[in-house]
Amino acid sequence: MKKEHKLVKLSPGEAELLELFWEHGPLTLPKTYELYLATGKSPSYSTIQTRLNRMADKGLLDRSTDFPAIYSTNIAREDAQGKYFELLDSLAGKNFAPLMQHLFEKRSLTPEEIATMKSILAQIEGRGTVEMPCRGKTS
Repeated sequence: MKKEHKLVKLSPGEAELLELFWEHGPLTLPKTYELYLATGKSPSYSTIQTRLNRMADKGLLDRSTDFPAIYSTNIAREDAQGKYFELLDSLAGKNFAPLMQHLFEKRSLTPEEIATMKSILAQIEGRGTVEMPCRGKTS
């Protein structure tokens, strides 16, 4: 059962680890370390162990009492992404275009991502002004 979380600032390493759990499901420390190394990064085994334990202490992961312990994500990808909407909304003010431009310039998009963005924009354009949903706000 996923828990409700306050906005938690994730380090880049924590975000990368959550990504592994979202892609692969519950993992042991050795398997998490193996998968993390496959991303091209080379932290020490104890660094990954420390991160997993801290993430469990923050409530982002569950840690079983099995040996070896099995870690599983405690937050859905959509919930983690949604936690940052209000921050982005406040940064963008009334105009999302400069924020989106900045994001796209900082990260290369695949042809598939570009096609998805074009499709989303076409849908929005066809409907006119679209109100962005924001979890936790009531009208």
